[in-house]
Amino acid sequence: MAEVEGLRRGTLMRLIRLAVALAILGSAAAAQATTVIIYVEPMTLERYVRVIDTNGPDRVLMCMAPPATSGCTDITSKAHHAN
Repeated sequence: MAEVEGLRRGTLMRLIRLAVALAILGSAAAAQATTVIIYVEPMTLERYVRVIDTNGPDRVLMCMAPPATSGCTDITSKAHHAN
């Protein structure tokens, strides 16, 4: 039973992550180039977003919140593919 609930939570988190990325990319269309970094707190799964104006293409990255040392996941292709 707990395994099914965990599976549902995982699917829900993927959908939420994709929806946030799409919303951010949709609102950032007026900017020249933007890097959106979505930080996720690993213990509570709380999220906060940082938007940085950069040179190059638009990107969306999902990272564990500091002090975590794991790398970031580039979810740009998922966000562009869903449009």
